[in-house]
Amino acid sequence: MYTYNLQSALEFLHFHFSSGVSYSTLNCYKSALSLILDINDSDERILKRFLKGAFNIKPSSPRYSITWDPRPVLEHLETLMPLTSLTLQNLTLKLVTLLALISAHRIQTLTKISLENIVHYADRVEIRIPQRVKTTTPGRLQPNLVLPYFKDRPGLCAAMTLKTYINVTTTIRPENSKQVILTFKKPHRAASSQTISRWIKKTLQSSGINTETFSAHSTRHASTSAANRAGVSIDVIKKTAGWTSQSGAFAKFYNKPLAPEPCQYAQGVLNSLTTNM
Repeated sequence: MYTYNLQSALEFLHFHFSSGVSYSTLNCYKSALSLILDINDSDERILKRFLKGAFNIKPSSPRYSITWDPRPVLEHLETLMPLTSLTLQNLTLKLVTLLALISAHRIQTLTKISLENIVHYADRVEIRIPQRVKTTTPGRLQPNLVLPYFKDRPGLCAAMTLKTYINVTTTIRPENSKQVILTFKKPHRAASSQTISRWIKKTLQSSGINTETFSAHSTRHASTSAANRAGVSIDVIKKTAGWTSQSGAFAKFYNKPLAPEPCQYAQGVLNSLTTNM
């Protein structure tokens, strides 16, 4: 058993707080201390008071104040047809970006997609994720990704893209490998979250999205915000993205307006001259 004293624990947290870490990171450090150390109730209350003070000084804030419109990304992906003629790289990039936008889940969830947990129906494909993910807690349902067949716009059909990808990768899939998404360069192996993030970011950049501002995780913001603008109910958005019905994460961190055009204000001022004449 590790030993500690309260002064050392406070100095440890204060050092990292002074170094500029966020409140959420600081809270993770404190949770780690509580996990490995036998902290008594009195000291625990003092540590919580320290965290409360840290939050008041540096409260958590959303990373983005705006988001991007998925339309140019979807328009770009729609041009990647026919599926059977695409290179493995383009097919892979199309699949992971469509999955991120259609499901609104984290990149980590995409790495958990397994062949044995894909269920095919006449009108859709469902992907069940029984493995532990970031949002896994007792009593909360595991992610279930639903991909309807989009017959009106087959170039945007994630279900058909997934089926095609599975067929194409059958001959290169490592023996006993169940993870669906593989690296497209030899030796082909299960793709990590970091690798899939790079692929999505590359696709966003090719679609004209400012990737200096927006990361691959921003697909979750863009997707849920677009669904909200389209009139999808908040309850459906929360359920699809893996939030509980009581969660305020969507309202606080994800529901963002679209980024305005860079010249919108200047053009408005100049156009007012014409309007007033």
